[in-house]
Amino acid sequence: MLPPPQFSHGDFVAVLSRCGTLAHLKQLHAHSFVTGRAAAQTTTFQLLRFASLRLSCLPYARRLFDSTPHPNVFLYSAMLSAYAAASPAHAYSRDALALFLRMLRRGRPAPNQFVYPLALRAACAVGVQLIRSVHSHACKSGFHAYDVIRTSLLDGYSRYGMMQGARKLFDGLTDRNVVSWTALVSGYARAGKVGNALVMFERMPERDVPAWNAVIAGCTQNGLFVEAVGICRRMVDEGFRPNGTTVACVLSACGHLGTLEIGKVIHGYAWRSRVGFGSSVVNGLIDMYGKCGNLKEARWMFDEVSDRSLTTWNSLINCLALHGHSESAIAVFSEMRDEGIEPDEVTFVGLLNACSHGGFIDEGLKYFEIMCDELRIEPEIEHYGCIVDLLGRAGRFEDVMDVIKNMKVQPDEVIWGSLLNACRTHRQLELAEFAIRKLLQLNPNNANYVVMLANLYSEGGFWEEVTKVRKLMQEDIMGKKLPGCSWIEVDRKTHIFYSGDDAHPESEHICNILEELAASMEICQD
Repeated sequence: MLPPPQFSHGDFVAVLSRCGTLAHLKQLHAHSFVTGRAAAQTTTFQLLRFASLRLSCLPYARRLFDSTPHPNVFLYSAMLSAYAAASPAHAYSRDALALFLRMLRRGRPAPNQFVYPLALRAACAVGVQLIRSVHSHACKSGFHAYDVIRTSLLDGYSRYGMMQGARKLFDGLTDRNVVSWTALVSGYARAGKVGNALVMFERMPERDVPAWNAVIAGCTQNGLFVEAVGICRRMVDEGFRPNGTTVACVLSACGHLGTLEIGKVIHGYAWRSRVGFGSSVVNGLIDMYGKCGNLKEARWMFDEVSDRSLTTWNSLINCLALHGHSESAIAVFSEMRDEGIEPDEVTFVGLLNACSHGGFIDEGLKYFEIMCDELRIEPEIEHYGCIVDLLGRAGRFEDVMDVIKNMKVQPDEVIWGSLLNACRTHRQLELAEFAIRKLLQLNPNNANYVVMLANLYSEGGFWEEVTKVRKLMQEDIMGKKLPGCSWIEVDRKTHIFYSGDDAHPESEHICNILEELAASMEICQD
């Protein structure tokens, strides 16, 4: 029997690159055993990286790692990188941290400047205390001064809103690259400090697509939807090519603004540039079309997806519920469960909203019970808000108050606001006043609530109560009534109008047109 052919390292790498399946990789691994190459850690390194990064087979990669008696720092780094590259990454964070802890306990090899950032990435998904622990160990081992580790720490602390510490790390960097700038911009945006994020973005000496995405995502997450669309336009004007993350963020902004035409342009770009096949983009398109009222297109997008994730199902259910298609939303939920997809807390927010809007009281209570008792999903404030709205619309105020009293979280403005709206519908003035006072405790500077109560009393002819409420406004309310707001899309540009506001550049012309229309209506009536 002839011995197997001997491969040089270059030949081995060439053959490895042509492996298309795990079976091929196992054959090559077996060949390396026969030829004695498997004992070399460089061979294990190559096999491990290929198994994890090209074949996405983490179990086999870990078997390769565990079969090495004394793995060197490169193998540790490769295995930690495999966990970091896995999807979803947070699912393997504890495995990565356990491996890092094993490395520390064995003492050899010691972590280096490439291992610490990977450990910090895993720690970010678990908790800030672990970030501090890895930070402390990096300081003790003398690696804290490396900019790559400082940047990872900056990103970790900023993810938990610790911007003072993050900024201190940024200021201490000797070489601030685009990654460190982007991490700081993202941190400010996550913390709700969009102004700081925009200032730092403008100061960046150079930008890449992730930097633009950080500021666009920050605007979208903080409700600055017009600004998000505007920054995306500027990004394209400056020669950058939006990727799937950009598209998903801008689609979310378009959905909130109701700018269907801009959303269609983004859809066309995603299709032409081949970035429209990722799940985040598809879900964004369903959400955008649904929020803009084009449910037919949203359903078509949904039907075109063969491998539907839970987010995809949630997007369609929420869109149908938003536009009052309650029976369709419930039908999609049933279809989802028939396909074996387990619902989550987001699913039930959409489902309970659908029941509330459709008046399906018994069904809504049944689904809430399934969520809590059968699926063991802990109710959040949004779920309680749906139940309060559901019962309030039906005029079941005793049940509403029982739900509020037994909530496991403190009622917020949404809860008391839902109760107030139900009280207005069913003329429950005493309970409405109670809800108003609860709202004022939460937000004493919002005069809208008291104005609503005064209007309710005046509609019922309770003029003494109107006087009392107006006195309450004078004594207790220091803020101002928030102005009404509306917007309209014209030629792919969003125009925003506030009540009593003349800041629009064409406000004078608009007012003249309104006066002409009013005059024409008077003539027609005569």
